[in-house]
Amino acid sequence: MKLRACIQRVVLVMSLFLGFAWNARAVVSLGIDELEKSNFAALQGKRVGLITNPSGVDSKGRSAISVLFQGKGYKLVKLFGPEHGIDGKTEAGLHVDSSHDKLTGLPVCSLYGDTRRPTPKMLEGLDVLVYDVQDLGNRSYTFISTLGYVMEEASKYNLEVIVLDRPNPLGGIRIEGPRLDPSVKSFVGLYDIPYIYGLTPGELAQWINAKYLTKPCKLTVIAMTGWTRSMVWEDTGLKWIPTSPNIPTIGAARGYTATGFLGEIGIESGIGSPVPFQIVAGKDWNGNTLASRFNALHIPGIHASAYSYRTTKGKWAGAPYSGAYLQIDPRNSGNLTLISFQAIQILERTIGNFAPFAHASADSRSMFDKVTGNPAIRRQIIAGRAATDIAHSWDAGVAHWSEERLPYLLYNAGPVNHSPTHTEMQATALTP
Repeated sequence: MKLRACIQRVVLVMSLFLGFAWNARAVVSLGIDELEKSNFAALQGKRVGLITNPSGVDSKGRSAISVLFQGKGYKLVKLFGPEHGIDGKTEAGLHVDSSHDKLTGLPVCSLYGDTRRPTPKMLEGLDVLVYDVQDLGNRSYTFISTLGYVMEEASKYNLEVIVLDRPNPLGGIRIEGPRLDPSVKSFVGLYDIPYIYGLTPGELAQWINAKYLTKPCKLTVIAMTGWTRSMVWEDTGLKWIPTSPNIPTIGAARGYTATGFLGEIGIESGIGSPVPFQIVAGKDWNGNTLASRFNALHIPGIHASAYSYRTTKGKWAGAPYSGAYLQIDPRNSGNLTLISFQAIQILERTIGNFAPFAHASADSRSMFDKVTGNPAIRRQIIAGRAATDIAHSWDAGVAHWSEERLPYLLYNAGPVNHSPTHTEMQATALTP
């Protein structure tokens, strides 16, 4: 007990230092802030497991681990880490081992190692599982799959799940992309929701509990205050914390939606550059030509410029690439999900002998289908269907989801800062 008290004092000093150094412009009080304000009422008398990573911080920048470790009247027992690990440093798709937290000494159970689900042994000695992870609002980002698996396993053992809610960085209005075809259901696409689904983690958890789980878990969402659906990240006053190695900035978070499909078919999206997921590039491509082609589309809120870089990551580290850098206006951007398909059509018309999927392996084609969530998308691209026609094939699913999600919304729309409507987000056709 003395050792734990000593560790708590060290954690307190470090968290206070971080809090003083933090930019205190936040206008949004996060779920973890609201939990703190209540003196951790929802946790009293309970043994707690925490699912988090470096993005799990309060509005003062203090980590959820240190905040919950210091709390009184309950006991933080175990930590759980999603993909990229509890320290957020492991590259995408790589195995993460279980370990111990260096600061608190608590055991860290990996949910992206030998198992994607918390095992019965991991759940021993717990009363409640607390989830505090910043998401991207994108179906293929695996944190929401981890959330669903945690809820599913918790329901089997009558454990409570508490979600400390966080903003959707794309806002709560934007809905785009195909819904999931069950034939390609996987950890990178687990739910029948649009690619961009327009919910916070807490709202999505409520939908998962009602629609996805055979036996719903006991779920509590600690809602934010000050957040409205029309807010983009820049409106929150919160500092962006990298959610994974290749999402170091809010620009990368938005870009992930716009270019995340492309890596599966050999198109560089800026991984290993200063602006990951904000580039469409290849070896010896003409960046000026590609940029002018993008700008000719007049996509709302998108401006392209030529960009060259040498990648610092992967098998081809140091290789030179050139292409178009896509600057995205967070408050006035068109259909971000459509951009990948527009990029493919631009490349087909610009780059000699470029043919999507022609040299892609079976594994790459399979992953493309899993990430997009629908094998029909790949078939439409190969058949030469116009990008805007592909987007229109999503309309019915998007419209249905717009209604289906209504019972689970926790926040109102708020003042609209020219956030795009569904009609405004339909991009114009490619110029000849």
